[in-house]
Amino acid sequence: MNRTTHLGAFLTVLSLVACGGEGGDTAPTDTAMSSKQLKDLTADDVQSTCDSLQARVKLSKEDACEYLGLLASPALEKPCGTLKDECVSAEDPAGEEGVDPDCMPPTDQRAGCTATVAEYEVCLIAQTQLVRALTCDSSLASLEAVPPECDAVARKCPQLVATESEGQGAESP
Repeated sequence: MNRTTHLGAFLTVLSLVACGGEGGDTAPTDTAMSSKQLKDLTADDVQSTCDSLQARVKLSKEDACEYLGLLASPALEKPCGTLKDECVSAEDPAGEEGVDPDCMPPTDQRAGCTATVAEYEVCLIAQTQLVRALTCDSSLASLEAVPPECDAVARKCPQLVATESEGQGAESP
């Protein structure tokens, strides 16, 4: 994976951590919203979609720290487990609570994107499950494959998902 891919993946994790509560018991996005294309979303649509996705894409602090440790370990020349433990034991920075970042890509990245909210949700949930399954024993190569659930988003919005044929790993959906 290249440096841009790592940055994109790290930003995805940060948004997943801050997006809401963990679990899968939240109702999916309503039907009318699910059929909208990403390029057509308003700020209210983005907020509504992110609200409905909160519980399904939230990472625990431990999952996020393990992922961060896995990514940062080579650069910082520290074991993943040490970085994970430092991250887990660190206090959340003051002022972080109440921050509600969008779970959607920025408006300029959604321009021309014909994937629907439903397709994006399936992709984002698949990427969340991939990150949740990682451990410090995982290989970074496990992040290089784009989940098959992201095929529609990759096809309709190539600016959002790097494919293996491009020689890069998964980025934000």
